[in-house]
Amino acid sequence: MTTLSRAAALSIILVWPLAAAAQQAPEKPQAGQPQTDKDKPKQPAPPLFPRHRRGWYKDAQGIEVIDATPQSPPLETDDPGVPDKGEYEINLTTHADYAKPAQRVDLLSVDANYGVLPVIAGHALPTQIKLEFPVAAGRERGEPFRMGLGAAKVGVKFNFYRDEHRGISVSVYPQVAFPTPGGGGVEKGLAESGQTLILPLLVARELHELTFVVNGALEKPIHDPERQMAVELRVAIGRAFTRKVALMTELRAESSKDFKSNRLVVLNAGFIHGVRNVIVYANLGHSLFSDDGHGHTYAGFGIKKTIR
Repeated sequence: MTTLSRAAALSIILVWPLAAAAQQAPEKPQAGQPQTDKDKPKQPAPPLFPRHRRGWYKDAQGIEVIDATPQSPPLETDDPGVPDKGEYEINLTTHADYAKPAQRVDLLSVDANYGVLPVIAGHALPTQIKLEFPVAAGRERGEPFRMGLGAAKVGVKFNFYRDEHRGISVSVYPQVAFPTPGGGGVEKGLAESGQTLILPLLVARELHELTFVVNGALEKPIHDPERQMAVELRVAIGRAFTRKVALMTELRAESSKDFKSNRLVVLNAGFIHGVRNVIVYANLGHSLFSDDGHGHTYAGFGIKKTIR
């Protein structure tokens, strides 16, 4: 073999693997040429259940719809959601508990909430600050109504977990209830003596047509040895039927911690309707079981207003 033939053979041996690799490597777009779809990095899927405002909010199509999540009011079951940062949510409610031996009416319950967004350990934590107090009246059979201020509540709700792809949200909502100073609630039977520490856990699961909410809570009396620690469990479901109307229902149970006294089971239904920038709501419920041996009927109505 001549020197020229050997050089040609060596060149083919060296160049052939490089040419094969060049054919297999993906072509890089030249400068100034637009990238094709296959060249672009894959974008993450949009969330199926993005966080939305309470009350009225805009859906994925930009249409204003009502929030059908089971919530308080009109139910006793509360949802994990909180107002946006700098937003107020005001609920004005009238509510009655009617039984043959005694009746109780919250003539006007004022429930004021404010949204804040503190940063804790480098993470923003959606939070709600709450203040509630009722102007109430009550009586026992054969006696006139006594009017005064019922128990006030202050609390802070921390929405510490939300998965927008699975529609799961979780909050803790510690609260303290106490007789309103100067309201005469304890003397008139409209408020418990001492204070009550309330520790609820709120969990919501959104589906495409329905929303489920579950609450579990402990209630610890303070400075009142006659009362026992109580436990509560609430399960609720809600659904929007039009963009302005939603219905929801709950089953709630409460008892002393040993499940031997102060037992009560209630089935309650709620209705909310959007009227311009205001939410109108109502509820109607009845006890399924009560340790006092009497049936209780619960009814209420009110308005919800959010203010930015």
